[in-house]
Amino acid sequence: MKLKTSLLAAAATLATAPAALAYEGFYGAIGAGLSYVQPDRDFETKLVSGADAFDSEADFDNGIGVYTALGYAFDNDWRAELEFSYRENELRHLAGDGLGFSGWPDSVDGDTESYAFMANLIRDFDTGQAVTPYIGGGVGGIRIEADYTGNNTTAINGPLTLDINDGVTRLAFQGIAGLAIELADNLTLDLSYRYLHALKADLEGTLNGADVNFKHGYDVHSAFAGLRWNFGAAPPPAVEYKDCWDGSSVPLTAECPPQLVETQAAIPDPIDFIVYFDYDKSSLTPEAASLVREAAQRALANDIETVVVEGNTDTVGSSGYNQALSLRRAEAVERALIANGVPAERIDTRALGETNLAKPTPDGTREPLNRRAEVTISFE
Repeated sequence: MKLKTSLLAAAATLATAPAALAYEGFYGAIGAGLSYVQPDRDFETKLVSGADAFDSEADFDNGIGVYTALGYAFDNDWRAELEFSYRENELRHLAGDGLGFSGWPDSVDGDTESYAFMANLIRDFDTGQAVTPYIGGGVGGIRIEADYTGNNTTAINGPLTLDINDGVTRLAFQGIAGLAIELADNLTLDLSYRYLHALKADLEGTLNGADVNFKHGYDVHSAFAGLRWNFGAAPPPAVEYKDCWDGSSVPLTAECPPQLVETQAAIPDPIDFIVYFDYDKSSLTPEAASLVREAAQRALANDIETVVVEGNTDTVGSSGYNQALSLRRAEAVERALIANGVPAERIDTRALGETNLAKPTPDGTREPLNRRAEVTISFE
């Protein structure tokens, strides 16, 4: 009934237990449970001079067992631990051998206690969930202590009295299987089964008052429930990565590198300005020279594609004269641009004479707005 209750409680725990956490480092464990000695364990005398020899079998009541362990969990799902355990079982009876020896069916009393110190190696099977199955085995030493008394007055061969109060240490082996259920960070509910086998014990005692050596078999099954706690912090969960457009991988919470997008740089607006000349002149005034220098500096900050310089005149003079004058004015601006760093091969000079009046006037009229050179600088 108790075992059924424990299993139901473990199943209920699964509903609220967190996902299993990988752990590497030291841990401690403690637990308790049922100790069941396998029935019909050999109990026999050696042939000792002066004592009757017999071959019997011992049966025990269910008892209790407790354990504690200190271990280390590796990062490859293996664990190594040192375990100390204690078990106690009451002797029920010593059966007869069927050859005229009646044993002590109802008139024997006592118990067996054992203290085992085992070195275990355990393999966890990580499911990625709250429950982790495991199996393992161990080897070590066990101290078996027996305290038996019996009195059979109806034995066929006469009354028999038995008295054993002795202990021996033997080599022992055990097999382990269990389930580890994560309850919280660094805390685990541990449900396990252990089968412990010890080499036969040689116990000193008396039979009808005579010293006798008894050979006693010991095999015990244990069902334990316990707690295991990790001494260190659990490592952070494994980082998950995602693939980015450029073939690289970054954590899921990180941003991928920005995609490289080829963008064409904005083309600056053309620079337009006008250089004015004095009447019938083609030389630059100081103000005009300053204007050309400033425009050249602005233009050289970008990639110049073309520079168009158009020379113009007013309507005073013949059209042939004005055509030549407009060319001289355009060339004067060209020289100033070149002097300020503008490549000559980018400059296109044009002479428009009096055909492109900024302010229309009758023929022969002096007009300052028409005595000019218009400049347009375009960029790539």
